[in-house]
Amino acid sequence: MQDLRQKLKSTFTVDIIGERPERFLNAAAAKGIYISEARPTEGGLRLRLSRAACRIMETELPEGLVMERVREHGAPRLLRGIKKRYLLIFGAAALAAAFWGFSSAVWRVEISGGTPKLREETAEFLNEKGLAAGTLKRNIDQNALKREAILSIDDMMWLWVDLKGTTAHVRVAARSLPPEKLPTEPANVVARETGVVEGMTVLDGVAAVGEMETVEKGQVLISGLIPSERIEEPIIRHARGSVMARVWREKNVIIPKTREKRTPTGESKKIRSVKIKKFIVNFSINSSILYPKYDRIRTKYKLGSLPVEFITDEYAEVNVETEDVDTEAEAARIRAEFEKEIERSGAQLVKLDEERVDRGGSVELRMTAECLTDIAAETPM
Repeated sequence: MQDLRQKLKSTFTVDIIGERPERFLNAAAAKGIYISEARPTEGGLRLRLSRAACRIMETELPEGLVMERVREHGAPRLLRGIKKRYLLIFGAAALAAAFWGFSSAVWRVEISGGTPKLREETAEFLNEKGLAAGTLKRNIDQNALKREAILSIDDMMWLWVDLKGTTAHVRVAARSLPPEKLPTEPANVVARETGVVEGMTVLDGVAAVGEMETVEKGQVLISGLIPSERIEEPIIRHARGSVMARVWREKNVIIPKTREKRTPTGESKKIRSVKIKKFIVNFSINSSILYPKYDRIRTKYKLGSLPVEFITDEYAEVNVETEDVDTEAEAARIRAEFEKEIERSGAQLVKLDEERVDRGGSVELRMTAECLTDIAAETPM
C-alpha cells in the first residue's frame, strides 16, 4: 500500500546543472528533503523530488546551479492528461452505457424440448408476444407467457423461460394424447417424488395443489373426487393429467485416491476336480498355489441331469502395484454418468452443483441436480 501511494504521489525528475552539483545534495539534506534516484549526468545530476521539495529548492538553490524540471510523475499528471481528452471520457461513458444496455436485453432465444412442430409454434408465439432479440428483460413476464402459451398452443403442456445473461432458454413439453379407451376406475394423481410445482395440466379431476407449491412424495396433486353443488356426495372420477415440477436429486460417491493395479505375469496353474452332489474329488496331484497374488477363474461343466459337475480352477499369477487415481478425471466421469441417468429418467437438467470433501485417503463427491420433470403418477383410490 505504501508503494502504491508513492507511485500515485506527484513527483518530478529534475536536472541540476552547474559546477559542483553535490552542493545541491548538501543543501537539500540540510533542509531534510528526501531525494531519490540520484545519478550523475554529463552536465551535473539527475534526481527525483516531490512537488513541495521542488518549490523549496527552486528558491534555495546554491549559487551557480540551475534546476530544470524534466518530467512529471504520478496521478495528478495522469488526471490532467485525461481531463484534456474529452473525447476519451465521452467514449468510455458511451461504451459503459452500451454495455449496460446490451446486458439488460435478450439477444438470443433458444427453445428446447417437445416436438419440432411444437418448437416452431412456440417460436411464432414468442415472437408475437415480443420475446425476441432486443427485448428488455424487465418487460418479460414469465408467468404470463406460460399461461398464454398453454391456452394458445394446442399441443403445449408446459413452458418455462429461464433468463441467463443475454439468452432466453425456453423449455417446452408436448401434451400427451389420452388413450383411446379412457380408464373409469376411481383414481387420484399423486406425486412420485418431492418437488416444487411449476405447472400442471388437468385432463380429468380437480387440481389439489397450486403452482409454486412444495409437494411431498405421495401427496395428491389431482383429485378424482369432484365436489358437486347438485348432490351431497362428490363425483368420483379417474383423475388424469401431468404436473411439471422442479425437483432436486442427490448423489454421493467416495473416490479413493489410490487403487490396486493387477498385472498378469503369464504364469498360471490349473486344478481340476469333480463334484458329486456335495462331495468334491480333486484330480490334481499338487493342488497347492504358491503364487503370492493371483486371480482365479472357475469354469464348470455339468453332466446332463446327473448330480455331477466337472470343475476347472485356473489360478493366474499377478503383480499388484498401487497407483494414484486422477480424482478430477474420475469425478468428471461420475458427473457425466449422473447427467445421463437424469436424462434417461425423462427429466431435464437445469443446474448441477457439486462439492468435494477431502477424506484423507479418498475424496467424497457430493452432487445436487436441479431438474424439471413430470411427477404425476396415477394411483387407485
